[in-house]
Amino acid sequence: MEALPRQPNMAGELALLLVLATLWGASYTFIRVAVATIPPITLIAGRTAIAGLLLLIIMRWRGVRCRGMPRAGDASCFRPASTA
Repeated sequence: MEALPRQPNMAGELALLLVLATLWGASYTFIRVAVATIPPITLIAGRTAIAGLLLLIIMRWRGVRCRGMPRAGDASCFRPASTA
């Protein structure tokens, strides 16, 4: 038996679009305020670190592993790669 494609929930999709637009638009305001108090390079480093950490948390939550990602407690990321 063939599975029918799921119909998108229009209210849910519009809510997600509204959240995305709000976050995207608000980021410009936050940047304007932050640049007045924080040096730009520090702001860039902080935003990148937060984004990377958030993506790592989402990947772990969904069970996604990258090929080169070390396991918890593994110090291999601090050792040089072998040349053999």
